[in-house]
Amino acid sequence: MSTRLVPAEGALLDRILRETYPLWSDGLSPEAYARYNEAQRRTPWGAAHLERVALVEGDTLVASAKRYDLSARLDGRIRRVLGIGAVFTALDRRGQGGASTLMAQLLEAGVAEGYEFALLFSEIGPSYYERFDFVPIPLVASTLAVKGPSGTPAMLVRAGDDRDIPLVAEMSGKRSRDARFALDRTEDLIRYAIAKKRLLAGFGPPGLRQVEFLVAEEGHMAVAYLVCSHHEGRWTIEECGDRDPEGARLGAMLQAMLAREPTHATPEIHAWWPAGWAPPQLEITGTRQTTEVMMLRPLQDRTLPLPPLEASQIVYWHADVF
Repeated sequence: MSTRLVPAEGALLDRILRETYPLWSDGLSPEAYARYNEAQRRTPWGAAHLERVALVEGDTLVASAKRYDLSARLDGRIRRVLGIGAVFTALDRRGQGGASTLMAQLLEAGVAEGYEFALLFSEIGPSYYERFDFVPIPLVASTLAVKGPSGTPAMLVRAGDDRDIPLVAEMSGKRSRDARFALDRTEDLIRYAIAKKRLLAGFGPPGLRQVEFLVAEEGHMAVAYLVCSHHEGRWTIEECGDRDPEGARLGAMLQAMLAREPTHATPEIHAWWPAGWAPPQLEITGTRQTTEVMMLRPLQDRTLPLPPLEASQIVYWHADVF
């Protein structure tokens, strides 16, 4: 019997969520996991750019994935990019090639719909997706330390809100404009990235996670921003920016955050930090390859080799992992 791609809805979606729960629930209850997935689709960006699809044989689930409609800048040009995430084979169809068939059909549909590239993250290493001509794109995870002062910097730091998003998008764009590869981060995509982190924290057990969206303000205008997740004594800088190219106000924001709780143990601070950016208050104390392997392949002109990319030429925030 032939297979086809269909929207994952109703009983199909219920089964996908039930079987993927042990892999991707991030500490949520089964009910919260379902609500978390639905809430992402109900955001303005998610409603227009995110869908979950199922590969079915008749009415039977074979495999599933998420599709993302993205834009990225590659070597100075904005390209339409098909994001592929959460690839999963139904438990009773393992070892029968279902995921391979799903990938082939997703890529074929991407070509027909005019996507120029396909992008995904692999949690199982690159070898499986290399058979579909995906190429690993290097990403580096950094560990950061905040240097002095002993007191709180004299600056206004407040919770960010929707009025700040246009300036956040401007700062994000400036940070990535010279990169060879970076997402084209629209205002709605930034809203979605922040909402997704907040939803994960909000649906989880009390105290398991916290998310802060903070801005530094001067003259009633956001001049630096930070989205930071707190989990088990570790801070993850999901994304950040500063109108000052050196990033001094961002560094001062981190100093202010640490000064709020001087008696607490200093948290580990991690980020997918852009190469060459060195706020004076920050020190990179360690680097490693990211656990998630980002992979890219062209869709339209397969005869052209993908230009080799180095980690220093990429700006990709942890907030945008899918």
